[in-house]
Amino acid sequence: MNQLPKTFSQPNLFAGGMGNVVIVRYKSGGRVEAGVFLLDTYCLGVKNAFFHQCHEDAFPDSLERIFKDVDGGLPEEHSGAWGRKLVEEAAAYAQALGFAPHRHYKQAARVFGGIDPKDCAETFVFGSDGKPLFIAGPNDGKAKCNLILRVLTKKLGPQGFHFMVPQDGMEAFFADGEADDDEEEEEEDK
Repeated sequence: MNQLPKTFSQPNLFAGGMGNVVIVRYKSGGRVEAGVFLLDTYCLGVKNAFFHQCHEDAFPDSLERIFKDVDGGLPEEHSGAWGRKLVEEAAAYAQALGFAPHRHYKQAARVFGGIDPKDCAETFVFGSDGKPLFIAGPNDGKAKCNLILRVLTKKLGPQGFHFMVPQDGMEAFFADGEADDDEEEEEEDK
């Protein structure tokens, strides 16, 4: 029996702004193909991506490993169309800001074949409080934070986005003359 494509997502993906989305297609012979995407719905779109294949019997273990540290319990289940629309729109949102999807995005997006995003009526809203919000991750160093902040400033102006970076990352950004003291005080107040 053929199963329809499915999507598994982090619970409360938009509330936290970051999470995994796994789009699955079931193939003949018990094979499973999955596109795994780490989405930043606040700013950067597709932060990580990879393509995964396994046998249907092994897939629950794969899914458990992907979502093992998820706050809020088990992943939510949606249609394949929901997942494709979400991932493509997250990538488009980030690209409009100046950020390309992860280098393995095209490979992971192979799972989109045969899934029509028009079959999903849901509307997704990206950013936070009407603006992009860049939240520096634990592996984002000063250079990366500065680059992202420069791209956002160039595209949207200094008031066109929100950000949260470690104090030393913010000092390095402001030391480069990209923002003035008033802007620094305003961002610290947020």
